[in-house]
Amino acid sequence: MAIFLNTFLKTLAIFLSITFIVILSSLALNLANNKGDENFIFVSGDENSPNSLAIIELNGIIIEKNIEFPNLAKNFIISPKQVKNYLDELVGIAPKIIIFSINSPGGTVSASKNLYDIIAKYKKNNDVEILVHTNELLASGGYWVSTSADEIYASYGSIVGSIGVKGPDWFYYDQPKSISTGIFGNRIETINGIKVFSNKAGKSKDIFNPFREPTKQEIKHLQNMVDEIYSDFVQLVSKNRKIEINTIINDIGGQIFTSKQALKSHLIDGEISLDELVKRTIKNNNFENYKIIKKNNQEIFLIKEIFSSNVRNVREFETNFKTQCLSIRTSITAILNYQSTGC
Repeated sequence: MAIFLNTFLKTLAIFLSITFIVILSSLALNLANNKGDENFIFVSGDENSPNSLAIIELNGIIIEKNIEFPNLAKNFIISPKQVKNYLDELVGIAPKIIIFSINSPGGTVSASKNLYDIIAKYKKNNDVEILVHTNELLASGGYWVSTSADEIYASYGSIVGSIGVKGPDWFYYDQPKSISTGIFGNRIETINGIKVFSNKAGKSKDIFNPFREPTKQEIKHLQNMVDEIYSDFVQLVSKNRKIEINTIINDIGGQIFTSKQALKSHLIDGEISLDELVKRTIKNNNFENYKIIKKNNQEIFLIKEIFSSNVRNVREFETNFKTQCLSIRTSITAILNYQSTGC
């Protein structure tokens, strides 16, 4: 009896595994065949209603995407150019309301400012209400972008804030002796040993060279750059969120806040889930009927990637992601929470 039961359970396990794989394969094929070329798909409501509400999900680091990522990697990047493509398509649809669901630790200054301008320009040129919602993280450059909206909301437990600018760290290895790499990262031993020679032209062209100390003038220059962008950031938040500049600098600062704390500091307009926000927005606008559309969820590619010899894609993703992390970490100015980027 024990032998029979053991054999039966093993057979059942194999059968269930095969069934699971077949279901996933069918799902992947079905999603791939029905993806279409449109960025937006109908979700619920009356498909013929003129009262459209569009939801755009944006997740990841905000960067100007100059590298062509495989589909898997695109789920972790917010590209201003791609968002502009979404909004260009919405011009023809003419939604009454757009909700950006943003989860981002921030990104580079240029990309964050560019994305802010893209959304602000669309709002100015179209009769549309724009809301931002986060259910996880809305920090630094992510918050910069969110101030382009009419209102900002967050789910319970979300992290909001980090109004500040972070310049790159300059690591100086005093008299390095040896440098080695391993599974736990780089290791550098100092006290004499290694000499580094570099060819350069132009004052401070070798800035961030880890084998020389920064000059006082270089430190001051970098700080001035950071202060300049920080001032712009503070003024933007003050203007769009109606918060006194002194309050932002002295009380809010570069700290991060829970959703409740962010509400008290007027960084957000309410603590609510995305689903409830959608329902409340429809109710507040007195729509007799409505149509909800959503950006085509690129997660459909995840299954497709699994079942298509994607070893090359995974390696390509890892390489490109590391490249982007390096470019962000060495950027002269970046507005993001480094601990949340996964870099």
